[in-house]
Amino acid sequence: MLGESSPEQQSVLMYPDYTSSNSYQRQLRDELVDNGYDVHLSQCDRPFPLLEAVYRQGRPDVFHVHWLHRYFVTERPVVTAILGVRLLVELLVLRVLGIEIVWTVHNLADHERRSPRIEMAVRHLTARLCDRVIVHCDNARDLVVEEYRLPDSVVERIEVVPHGNYIGSYRNEVDRATAREALDLDEDARVFLYFGLIRPYKNVRKLIRTFRAVEDEDARLLVVGSPWNDALRDEILDLAAIDERVRPVLTFVPDEDIQLYMNAADVAVFPFEEVLTSGTALLAMSFARPVIAPQRGCVAALLDEEGGFAYDPDEPNGLRDALLAALDADLDGMGAYNYEKVSQFDWGTIARKTARAYRRGAADR
Repeated sequence: MLGESSPEQQSVLMYPDYTSSNSYQRQLRDELVDNGYDVHLSQCDRPFPLLEAVYRQGRPDVFHVHWLHRYFVTERPVVTAILGVRLLVELLVLRVLGIEIVWTVHNLADHERRSPRIEMAVRHLTARLCDRVIVHCDNARDLVVEEYRLPDSVVERIEVVPHGNYIGSYRNEVDRATAREALDLDEDARVFLYFGLIRPYKNVRKLIRTFRAVEDEDARLLVVGSPWNDALRDEILDLAAIDERVRPVLTFVPDEDIQLYMNAADVAVFPFEEVLTSGTALLAMSFARPVIAPQRGCVAALLDEEGGFAYDPDEPNGLRDALLAALDADLDGMGAYNYEKVSQFDWGTIARKTARAYRRGAADR
């Protein structure tokens, strides 16, 4: 149990706990601890999970919520509405208990848009109940304000805290030649990499189809990650079978093997249909890789022409033109530029900015 915290050591309870699969929370937790906070994470499946988390861990000074859509959005609008009301009631109880509530908005909405109208209403009300809302860039702030229809009184409580980098988060010991040998890739190949969970909105199917327009026999496309479902897996395999230059690796990649794919690649491609914040783009940049991605959300703010190819997703040939441009670019130089750029987003700095958001939220109560 968390004891009563002293002014010198504030307690933070984060929910949900995804530290086993997401280094974002691990890094933020560790750096907050180094900044004097007592940080715990919780994952409960009880009828009232937020209150159960507080009961188990003890009353924190700050309750920090992440990835909200997984808590209440379902395929059925009625169930989504019921779970949304449950969320709002729990947050209201936390406020009555005098607990500061902070919400980091990682995604603008559930990517599958299963119950969009109800979800937006719940997100609007959630923001009103929070002492602080954290977003990762100014673009995200503008989108959140617009999509959630937030009044000025809530807008004033939004804090911009960048997403931390992944430098040093994963092993990075193999060079390009070793990585390519391990993956059976030619040294002179131009390797495009998609890396991450494969879901419909991530446009991997479009990427494979568009890659066919890259008429270069040395070009290769690695599609690495776990598909959302079996139907999507089968479709990816069928599309990849048409072009022998496309290699699907449709499985979970252990942390120690991430370096193989990142270091074997010349450029990373993330053709998302919509994106607020892209941790995988930051991951690629942390491995000194240039990035191809749409001009959306924080990616548009993070990526510039010196470090990659930010294309207009509304332009029919935007992705194709970006792939073709990468064939003749100085990709090593662009990757080095990206590494230097994301170096400023170290987790010590991110934790201090997060702690400042906590303090401001407490001061305004």
